Amino acid sequence: MSRILSVLTAFDGIATRDQLVAAGVRGPEISFSVRAGEVRRIRRAHYAVPNAPAAAVAAVRLGGRLGCTTAARSYGLWDDADGTVHVSLPANAARLRTNRMLVPCDEPLTADRSTIELTLHWSDVAVSLRAPEESSWRVPLERSLGQVARCQARVDVIAAFESVVQTKQLSLEAAQQLLDATAPERLAGIVLHGVDGSGAETLLAETFRALGIRFAQQVPFDGVGFVDFLVEGRLIVEVDGYRHHRNRVAFRRDRGRDAVMLGRGVPTLRIPAQQVIADRFAAVRLVVEALAALAA
Repeated sequence: MSRILSVLTAFDGIATRDQLVAAGVRGPEISFSVRAGEVRRIRRAHYAVPNAPAAAVAAVRLGGRLGCTTAARSYGLWDDADGTVHVSLPANAARLRTNRMLVPCDEPLTADRSTIELTLHWSDVAVSLRAPEESSWRVPLERSLGQVARCQARVDVIAAFESVVQTKQLSLEAAQQLLDATAPERLAGIVLHGVDGSGAETLLAETFRALGIRFAQQVPFDGVGFVDFLVEGRLIVEVDGYRHHRNRVAFRRDRGRDAVMLGRGVPTLRIPAQQVIADRFAAVRLVVEALAALAA
């Protein structure tokens, strides 16, 4: 791998000319690599590897960086996946005529989709004020969370902040302080718990709280381990995401856990994470119906 590709890779595929030069790449080397097709010039003084993500390229070409939920997703955090790409522009940037727009992709995202829908935020710092090591294609983690807190639905804000704790990118205390400092009137009263294993679990937990259903999370049982939820003290609810439950080993392990707990008089209800995400109230209805059946 050439030096310029190594530097671009270290910056996750996109870097400014200043970042390349600071890393030891000379100007003529940059020009030669562009002419040879080894790297792409996607904006004045901005360069990318050939397969850089289309969304990130679109954001940089517009003069901004990925922000809000799109940046949060790139950090491995929860987002509502509404289909748009959120772009953070400098606060002093010339305003466009709308905060939503469509831009063409160099290569279609899918067979029938050759444009990207953008949602724009004028809340980033000027390019000249960025730290030298800052990403040129996404805002820093804390800024992305701040943007999420200002524009997303309350439950999605909670899910994003819980996921940054779950992924150990911020401590529970730091995440709570950041949340409290951002849009305090809009988000008053939110308390993070740091026990949600996924965004889907956060959605389910918040719905339980809203409906007054008693539950505990990450409850340990001898010989079984931790369960996602113990609801009303008599029903285990597990939220199954595809990543951790997609093979035969996981299938057998889960059924073994369920059998042990059923033998102790505590049945298990498993709900796919996608079902919770699609309709969290319908998922809770399943839990309520199961509790009613147990009571009968």
